[in-house]
Amino acid sequence: MLLWQAIILAVIQGVGELFPVSSLAQTILIPAMLGWDINAQGTDYLAFVVALHLATAIALLIYFWKDWRRVVVAVLGCAGRGKLIYDDDSKFAWLLAAGTIVVGGVGFVLEKRIRALFDEPKYYWIAAAILIANGFLMIGGDYLKRRASRQAGRDTSDPEQMAVQQQKRAVDLSLLQGGAVGAAQTLALAPGVSRSGVTIVAGLLAGLSYEEASRFSFMLATPVIGLAAALKVPHLLKDKEHLAMAGIAAVVAGVTAYVSVAFLMRYFKHHRLSPFGYYCIVFGAVAWGVLAHRS
Repeated sequence: MLLWQAIILAVIQGVGELFPVSSLAQTILIPAMLGWDINAQGTDYLAFVVALHLATAIALLIYFWKDWRRVVVAVLGCAGRGKLIYDDDSKFAWLLAAGTIVVGGVGFVLEKRIRALFDEPKYYWIAAAILIANGFLMIGGDYLKRRASRQAGRDTSDPEQMAVQQQKRAVDLSLLQGGAVGAAQTLALAPGVSRSGVTIVAGLLAGLSYEEASRFSFMLATPVIGLAAALKVPHLLKDKEHLAMAGIAAVVAGVTAYVSVAFLMRYFKHHRLSPFGYYCIVFGAVAWGVLAHRS
């Protein structure tokens, strides 16, 4: 892998992990379509991916630092008071825990088996097909959200107005609902399904506004991405030959991820998921056509 390729992949990771377009699908399909000779199973590439994911998790942690500080204080408060839930912050902390535990357990069991299906380049077109399905999933989530709002007599022209009228926050979810939203992340083990997209849709169906669903989605993703990458840090440290390139790419991915989440949190105040859904359908169709023809 050359440095310029590493930087491009870092940008794709920083954008694709947070924008609901599936970073895994993008990092599989774009190099394959461009004909890059990258050994996705090599130890140097594994170390590179670990660095990018760590940087993405750190960027999310920095952006939501005030929220995470309240979560940590709430957890310590639970221990000190001997109560599981005593205020909104402690409720939110356990909602995050419920969602993380579910996806962590399922991912530990199934991740390697699912990813193994995409070791062979001849199967990359399947990721494109899944990306198309991901697009329809987000468009469908938008439709169901608008229909539910219309049935409740709310204004559906602006997501911000829907949020004001709705007044439902993440802390209003039950622990079961929080676990269900977190469990939706397990679908993202398949290349082509967006982690942020599927959890935002799950949050919308649970009654959250676009902005609140995206915030909950990004905070759910932080421990999942960070812990998964941290477990593989030894692979990163072993590959001293490519450590400098991985470090440069990580900085690029981290900055890109921070800018991406800042943009998206403003975007979802007034806009919906559908544009990203259409992108996934169009890009997936093009990638499918190119890669299926090559195979």
